[in-house]
This record gives sequence, C-alpha cells and structure tokens, in this order.
Amino acid sequence: MSFDLEKTAEDYFTAFAKKDLAKLDEIFADEIVLWDPLVNEVSSKAKVLEANKAVFDGTQKIDFVFKRIFVDQSKNAAIAELKIEFDGKLIEVVDILEFNDSGKLAKITAYLDSKQVSS
Repeated sequence: MSFDLEKTAEDYFTAFAKKDLAKLDEIFADEIVLWDPLVNEVSSKAKVLEANKAVFDGTQKIDFVFKRIFVDQSKNAAIAELKIEFDGKLIEVVDILEFNDSGKLAKITAYLDSKQVSS
C-alpha cells in the first residue's frame, strides 16, 4: 500500500502538538513501540497513548519547529530533526518514525539530550 510518509509524519507531529489523543489513536499501529531516554521503551497502542497523555497533562503548550524531515519510502521510515518547545523550554530532538505497510506508525525512536529536559 502506498502512502505519503512525509504527510503522515507531519500529521503525527500536528496531533502531538494539539494533544489530540483521538488522532494519535488513528495514526498509531496496535503494535506500536515508543523509545526515548525519558520513558525508555513502551509497547502497545494503549501504553504509548498513556505515555503521551502523561506528557500532555504535564504541559500547557507544545510547539514544533522543524529543521527537516527525511523520508525513505523503501523502508517506510521518516527521520525528523526538530525542536520541540514545551511550555517555553526548547528541546532539540531527532525522531525516527517507522510505519507498517498499512501506513500506521509502528515505532517511534526519539533521540534527545535528557539534560535539556531536566535543567
């Protein structure tokens, strides 16, 4: 199945910034895995949505500034280099998004300096 990786990645970031759990539920595969240095590894749609809700509940406003998004259609993957602003605190992140053949987000790997979050 063919789908627009860049648009799907942008849809994910837009839903995250809007704290739209219903839209994230649509985007996520049932078997999604999230890894980042703050939560380590979280598996399953329900647990990833719960982790996102915890972030949303602790944050008033989330903004994204994209540096660039690279897509590899042959691997159903997108790499996003971005800055995320949580309540005015800027964090530089590289996210690797991997999609299944149905276009659902199956894996999110976030690379960030966790000291940016705790300082």
